[in-house]
Amino acid sequence: MHATLLRASLLAVLALTVPVVGTPAAAMAPSPTDQPTMMEDPELERAIALVWAEEFAEAEPLLHAALKRNPKNPDGWNYLGFATRKLGKLEEAQQYYFNALRLDPEHLKAMEYLGELYLQTGEPQLARDLLERITALCPAAKCEERDQLAAAIEKYAATN
Repeated sequence: MHATLLRASLLAVLALTVPVVGTPAAAMAPSPTDQPTMMEDPELERAIALVWAEEFAEAEPLLHAALKRNPKNPDGWNYLGFATRKLGKLEEAQQYYFNALRLDPEHLKAMEYLGELYLQTGEPQLARDLLERITALCPAAKCEERDQLAAAIEKYAATN
Protein backbone atom coordinates (compact mmCIF):
# COMPACT_ATOMS: atom_id res chain seq x y z
CA MET A 1 0.00 0.00 0.00
CA HIS A 2 2.77 2.46 0.99
CA ALA A 3 4.76 1.65 -2.16
CA THR A 4 1.69 2.23 -4.33
CA LEU A 5 1.07 5.60 -2.70
CA LEU A 6 4.71 6.65 -3.11
CA ARG A 7 4.75 5.52 -6.76
CA ALA A 8 1.52 7.45 -7.41
CA SER A 9 3.04 10.54 -5.76
CA LEU A 10 6.20 10.28 -7.84
CA LEU A 11 4.25 9.76 -11.04
CA ALA A 12 2.03 12.74 -10.20
CA VAL A 13 5.07 14.98 -9.70
CA LEU A 14 6.68 13.78 -12.90
CA ALA A 15 3.38 14.24 -14.77
CA LEU A 16 3.24 17.85 -13.57
CA THR A 17 6.68 18.39 -15.02
CA VAL A 18 5.72 17.41 -18.57
CA PRO A 19 4.96 20.55 -20.54
CA VAL A 20 1.62 20.93 -22.24
CA VAL A 21 1.95 20.32 -25.97
CA GLY A 22 2.02 23.63 -27.79
CA THR A 23 3.03 25.65 -24.74
CA PRO A 24 6.18 27.65 -25.45
CA ALA A 25 9.01 26.75 -23.09
CA ALA A 26 9.46 30.41 -22.19
CA ALA A 27 5.90 30.55 -20.90
CA MET A 28 6.54 27.62 -18.57
CA ALA A 29 9.87 28.78 -17.14
CA PRO A 30 10.05 31.15 -14.18
CA SER A 31 11.21 34.62 -15.06
CA PRO A 32 14.86 35.30 -14.15
CA THR A 33 13.61 38.18 -12.01
CA ASP A 34 11.48 35.74 -9.98
CA GLN A 35 14.53 34.13 -8.42
CA PRO A 36 17.17 36.10 -6.58
CA THR A 37 20.69 34.86 -6.90
CA MET A 38 22.48 33.50 -3.86
CA MET A 39 24.25 36.83 -3.42
CA GLU A 40 20.90 38.62 -3.30
CA ASP A 41 19.77 36.44 -0.40
CA PRO A 42 22.47 36.26 2.27
CA GLU A 43 20.18 34.26 4.57
CA LEU A 44 19.84 31.55 1.91
CA GLU A 45 23.60 31.64 1.38
CA ARG A 46 24.11 31.16 5.14
CA ALA A 47 21.56 28.32 5.23
CA ILE A 48 23.34 26.52 2.41
CA ALA A 49 26.68 26.93 4.18
CA LEU A 50 25.09 25.39 7.28
CA VAL A 51 23.81 22.44 5.22
CA TRP A 52 27.32 21.87 3.85
CA ALA A 53 28.63 22.04 7.43
CA GLU A 54 26.00 19.41 8.40
CA GLU A 55 24.28 21.86 10.76
CA PHE A 56 20.88 20.77 9.51
CA ALA A 57 18.79 21.86 12.50
CA GLU A 58 20.26 25.36 12.31
CA ALA A 59 19.83 25.54 8.52
CA GLU A 60 16.19 24.43 8.49
CA PRO A 61 14.54 27.64 9.81
CA LEU A 62 16.74 29.79 7.58
CA LEU A 63 15.70 27.75 4.55
CA HIS A 64 12.04 28.09 5.51
CA ALA A 65 12.47 31.86 5.82
CA ALA A 66 14.26 32.10 2.47
CA LEU A 67 11.53 30.08 0.78
CA LYS A 68 8.85 32.24 2.35
CA ARG A 69 10.50 35.19 0.59
CA ASN A 70 11.01 33.28 -2.66
CA PRO A 71 8.89 30.13 -2.96
CA LYS A 72 9.88 29.71 -6.63
CA ASN A 73 13.46 28.70 -5.82
CA PRO A 74 13.91 24.99 -6.64
CA ASP A 75 17.40 24.95 -5.12
CA GLY A 76 16.01 26.25 -1.85
CA TRP A 77 13.38 23.49 -1.79
CA ASN A 78 16.06 20.92 -2.62
CA TYR A 79 18.31 22.10 0.22
CA LEU A 80 15.34 22.12 2.60
CA GLY A 81 14.52 18.57 1.51
CA PHE A 82 18.11 17.51 2.09
CA ALA A 83 18.30 19.12 5.55
CA THR A 84 14.98 17.69 6.71
CA ARG A 85 15.87 14.24 5.34
CA LYS A 86 19.11 14.32 7.30
CA LEU A 87 17.06 15.28 10.38
CA GLY A 88 14.91 12.17 9.84
CA LYS A 89 11.79 14.05 8.70
CA LEU A 90 11.30 11.89 5.65
CA GLU A 91 7.70 12.76 4.75
CA GLU A 92 8.46 16.48 4.91
CA ALA A 93 11.63 16.00 2.90
CA GLN A 94 9.72 14.13 0.20
CA GLN A 95 7.30 17.04 -0.19
CA TYR A 96 10.17 19.53 -0.41
CA TYR A 97 11.85 17.48 -3.16
CA PHE A 98 8.49 17.32 -4.97
CA ASN A 99 8.30 21.13 -4.72
CA ALA A 100 11.77 21.45 -6.26
CA LEU A 101 10.79 19.11 -9.09
CA ARG A 102 7.53 20.93 -9.77
CA LEU A 103 9.56 24.12 -10.25
CA ASP A 104 12.42 22.47 -12.14
CA PRO A 105 11.49 19.07 -13.61
CA GLU A 106 15.12 18.44 -14.53
CA HIS A 107 16.62 19.23 -11.13
CA LEU A 108 19.17 16.41 -10.99
CA LYS A 109 20.12 16.90 -7.33
CA ALA A 110 16.48 16.82 -6.22
CA MET A 111 15.99 13.57 -8.14
CA GLU A 112 19.17 12.08 -6.69
CA TYR A 113 18.27 13.00 -3.11
CA LEU A 114 14.66 11.86 -3.56
CA GLY A 115 16.04 8.54 -4.79
CA GLU A 116 18.17 8.31 -1.65
CA LEU A 117 15.07 9.05 0.43
CA TYR A 118 13.26 6.19 -1.31
CA LEU A 119 16.10 3.87 -0.36
CA GLN A 120 15.79 5.03 3.25
CA THR A 121 12.08 4.21 3.18
CA GLY A 122 12.60 0.80 1.59
CA GLU A 123 11.35 1.76 -1.88
CA PRO A 124 14.28 0.80 -4.16
CA GLN A 125 12.14 0.56 -7.30
CA LEU A 126 11.21 4.23 -6.97
CA ALA A 127 14.91 5.05 -6.61
CA ARG A 128 15.65 3.01 -9.75
CA ASP A 129 12.88 4.89 -11.60
CA LEU A 130 14.57 8.16 -10.69
CA LEU A 131 17.95 6.78 -11.73
CA GLU A 132 16.49 6.03 -15.17
CA ARG A 133 15.19 9.59 -15.43
CA ILE A 134 18.53 11.07 -14.33
CA THR A 135 20.35 8.86 -16.85
CA ALA A 136 18.08 10.09 -19.63
CA LEU A 137 18.73 13.72 -18.63
CA CYS A 138 22.45 13.30 -17.96
CA PRO A 139 23.87 10.72 -20.37
CA ALA A 140 27.43 12.08 -20.22
CA ALA A 141 30.22 9.76 -19.16
CA LYS A 142 30.58 11.82 -15.97
CA CYS A 143 27.32 12.59 -14.22
CA GLU A 144 27.70 13.06 -10.48
CA GLU A 145 24.00 12.70 -9.62
CA ARG A 146 23.59 9.52 -11.68
CA ASP A 147 26.78 8.01 -10.31
CA GLN A 148 25.94 8.81 -6.69
CA LEU A 149 22.39 7.46 -6.89
CA ALA A 150 23.61 4.34 -8.72
CA ALA A 151 26.19 3.76 -5.95
CA ALA A 152 23.53 4.25 -3.26
CA ILE A 153 21.25 1.74 -5.01
CA GLU A 154 24.11 -0.77 -5.28
CA LYS A 155 24.92 -0.36 -1.58
CA TYR A 156 21.23 -0.76 -0.69
CA ALA A 157 20.97 -3.93 -2.79
CA ALA A 158 24.08 -5.40 -1.17
CA THR A 159 22.77 -4.87 2.36
CA ASN A 160 19.05 -5.64 1.92
